[in-house]
Amino acid sequence: MTASWWSQPTPIGDITVVANRKGVHAIAWTKEHADSIIGAADPLRVRSIADELDEWFVGGRKRFECDIDLDSVGAPFARCVLTTLHREVGWGETVSYGELAGMAGKPRAARAVGTAMAHNPIPFIVPCHRVVAAGGKLGGYGGTKDGATANLGIKRWLLMHEGVLLHDG
Repeated sequence: MTASWWSQPTPIGDITVVANRKGVHAIAWTKEHADSIIGAADPLRVRSIADELDEWFVGGRKRFECDIDLDSVGAPFARCVLTTLHREVGWGETVSYGELAGMAGKPRAARAVGTAMAHNPIPFIVPCHRVVAAGGKLGGYGGTKDGATANLGIKRWLLMHEGVLLHDG
């Protein structure tokens, strides 16, 4: 399937967005990371998806309407978790790993939810930043280029951007 990709500036750094005929396939922090996902592709910006991301980052959009492609997520439960998160947890809401496991039909699978979040190929649109540890603590956040401390800083920014009050710790 032919993919298109483009680099897009955001308030938290440039991202590379990969889309195919099914929808958004991946969002990566660097073009090098995106190249490993897409191989040879056309650097063609899909305006509707790019516009939705721009609108979301300035707070003018609360829900993405673009289609997503989670075919690269091999584990069925991980795909179910990501789909559930995408459909059920909206702007300004948070859910714990355990709560999301229950929503996805396996209430004892909080660790598996954490693994699915760490490997989410479509951050922001599939809002893994909205998944927090029990008690409302931040928990972890993967996928960024600058290490764990930067990851939590980005997660904090994303949640504050949505008006979520954070707990210390």
